[in-house]
Amino acid sequence: MIAIKDEIRIAAPASKVYDALTRQAGYRGWWNAAGEVPEAVGGEANLRFVKEGKPVNMRFRIDEMKVNDSVRWTCVGNDGPSWVGTTLSWRIKEAGGSVLVSFEHDGWKEPPPEMIAQSWKHFLGSLKAYVETGTGQPW
Repeated sequence: MIAIKDEIRIAAPASKVYDALTRQAGYRGWWNAAGEVPEAVGGEANLRFVKEGKPVNMRFRIDEMKVNDSVRWTCVGNDGPSWVGTTLSWRIKEAGGSVLVSFEHDGWKEPPPEMIAQSWKHFLGSLKAYVETGTGQPW
């Protein structure tokens, strides 16, 4: 399987990063402004985007939420079928007064389009901005 991997350093405590990764208000602040995200393992997040004028719907099962440590989702529905079965993982690690967030979008059967990797760079930057300033750049 092929994975998109990236990481970003955020000047904030792990608890603030974890809240942005596990609370509906957090996701709406940095990733998807219209997302419906339950705050418990087993719940199903529903995200809606508009890409090139067309709606894109995504559904993810929340598989893991380890306080101040990690979050993992599995895609269970997507208008782009290559996403289904892929996993999103965020790992949070304290690193000298800041937090290192390691991100992985794994399980691709074929190389994912470069646009997806670039979108994750945008969203990780948006996560950083949201956590550090209260204002991200969600879609």
